[in-house]
Amino acid sequence: MLKPLPGAPHFTLAELTRSDTALAYGLDNTPCPAALEGLRRLARLVLEPLRRRFGPIRVTSGYRSSEVNWFVSLNRTSRHCQGVAADVRPLALGADSPSLARWATANLPCGQIILYNYGNGWVHLDLARADSCSPRLYLSRAAGSLVQISADDLSSMIADGYLTRDRLDETC
Repeated sequence: MLKPLPGAPHFTLAELTRSDTALAYGLDNTPCPAALEGLRRLARLVLEPLRRRFGPIRVTSGYRSSEVNWFVSLNRTSRHCQGVAADVRPLALGADSPSLARWATANLPCGQIILYNYGNGWVHLDLARADSCSPRLYLSRAAGSLVQISADDLSSMIADGYLTRDRLDETC
């Protein structure tokens, strides 16, 4: 669990399955074989390219069993349960979540990209499904409220400083 995943030297299975919720409630968060394969693909195709582009990133939530996901979101069918979604936060000085979301939209095989809490928050990324045409980019406005935007809109919001106000700088 502590050795790097194939094709993703900066990520381990332990990191992608760690869950404070599972620990707090004594829940099993062991991925099934299909979810394990999903985590390997996610690490190789999404997380490792993000790491190369933005430096260190923290996976705040990766795989969640359906029980763990129920405690987190009152949902048992999240893409996290399939091992193909992660919530991440860039750690390098000068890297921010809006820029990461914009870059992911243009460069990664993602289905949904959700920017939570703008500059201070995190980005949800999931692998595109086979029938998906292009990434869908969303901004989180409030609990359970998402607004779909274009990459150009996000670029404008970043350029105008709208998403980086009151940003907490994080360092590695």
